[in-house]
Amino acid sequence: MITWMQRHKKYLVVTIWVATIAFIGAGFVGWGAYDLNSDRATAVAKVGDRKVSVQEFQLAYANYYNFYNNMLGGTLTKEKADQMGLEKLVMQAIINEALILNYADEIGLRVLDEEVKEAIVNDKNFQENGVFNKEKYYRVVKQTGISPKDYENNLKKALLLEKIQKALNLKPTSLEEQVFASAMFMKDRLAVDIIEVSPNEIKIDENELKKYWEAHKANYLTTKSYTLETIKIDLSDKPVDEKELKSYYDEKKYNYKDKDGKIKSFEKAYDDLLIDFKLKKAKREALETYLLFKKSKMNPTGSITIKEDDKNFPVEKLQKARVGEVLKPIKQRDGYMVVRIASVNEPTPKPFKEAKEEIYNELKNQKITKVLKQRAEARLNLFNGKDIGFVSRDSKKRVLSLSEPQSVEFINYVFDNNKLKGYKIIGNKAVLYKILEQELLVDDKLKLYKDLVDKSINQTKQAILNQNLINELKKRYEIEQYYKGN
Repeated sequence: MITWMQRHKKYLVVTIWVATIAFIGAGFVGWGAYDLNSDRATAVAKVGDRKVSVQEFQLAYANYYNFYNNMLGGTLTKEKADQMGLEKLVMQAIINEALILNYADEIGLRVLDEEVKEAIVNDKNFQENGVFNKEKYYRVVKQTGISPKDYENNLKKALLLEKIQKALNLKPTSLEEQVFASAMFMKDRLAVDIIEVSPNEIKIDENELKKYWEAHKANYLTTKSYTLETIKIDLSDKPVDEKELKSYYDEKKYNYKDKDGKIKSFEKAYDDLLIDFKLKKAKREALETYLLFKKSKMNPTGSITIKEDDKNFPVEKLQKARVGEVLKPIKQRDGYMVVRIASVNEPTPKPFKEAKEEIYNELKNQKITKVLKQRAEARLNLFNGKDIGFVSRDSKKRVLSLSEPQSVEFINYVFDNNKLKGYKIIGNKAVLYKILEQELLVDDKLKLYKDLVDKSINQTKQAILNQNLINELKKRYEIEQYYKGN
């Protein structure tokens, strides 16, 4: 998993400053082996003359957590993050940034207060109808959980990092453009043949399924879940004072926008406005209920079980809680819920009946793949195939009976390998190929995609330059790391 993370890390912005809302909700969980000596309690590391604060680590961790959580479809948990070594990855990233910032200080690069101000004023997150709004700035920054002063300090560091990246930027040479374009846009003329295996050819009996299940039980687990004792606080059905509602709208109208980002009128926002207003009213009762429940002066009125992959419940709150803990009121569309963690149900092997369909599909796919490999390898040196003409990485054409996504997968496979012939298994098909002829570069491709080629060259050179620079800076500046990460 850590290898997967390293492959995708290039998509992260290399800076300790995170986008305004990026880290909301991610939070920071667990400190592991943090050194709490009094002179180190506010920092996780010291690099050269710069300290890396606890807050910087928390913000960077939240940014990385959100990034990988999005890439994994919202399934990242604290446990998974620990297994991935996320904290160590974040620590290394912010130490590397501190090394570069030390170097920027040494060579005299500076960011003026006017530059910070200009960046804030031009940030669309802080604008209303295209104009900077000071109140919105303070409100949005407050929502991120940091002070404007800390936000501006982090922004200053981000701008300094940006300056040094620009200073180190090396323009692509014509030779580099030729080399990269040749690699990116070379064409192969292919002969292709497709072998298929019908699912009906694969026979699996009940005994085989049970035998496979016995040997692989640990791969078929139930989802971790939480059993909760609950008290529900419903929204009031009493009529709402229209004047109060309009006053609430005047205060909160920036929260109600249409798809074009324009503030909705009172009438158009009415339904959502009414629910939010009633939620505000219900919050007081919910907090009172929470305190009584916490002191065991109220009994639960219900019980629910929430699975860890439930997208309609703030599961991250449960992941951070202990058994027996009462959580602060959880807002829902129709009211609030106060919950106590009754038990945490760890994953266990599914019974055979529950796992049977998954096992059947897994075993069937394994058998199909095995048959395809045998047939493809037996035919590879004998087949002629159909000449499909020239293809390149950006080809949109479908290959024989393959679908468009399958064709893209196959073509990418061909260009990611250096073999003149081979095969790629896709689903229940083995696609055999032979390269008949190659065309290295078409000049009009370079002209058409020059910006893309130059961007690829810049990213590659920048990555190499940054890594070499960091390796040298590690020799120049002393690194004291107080927190090792999990």
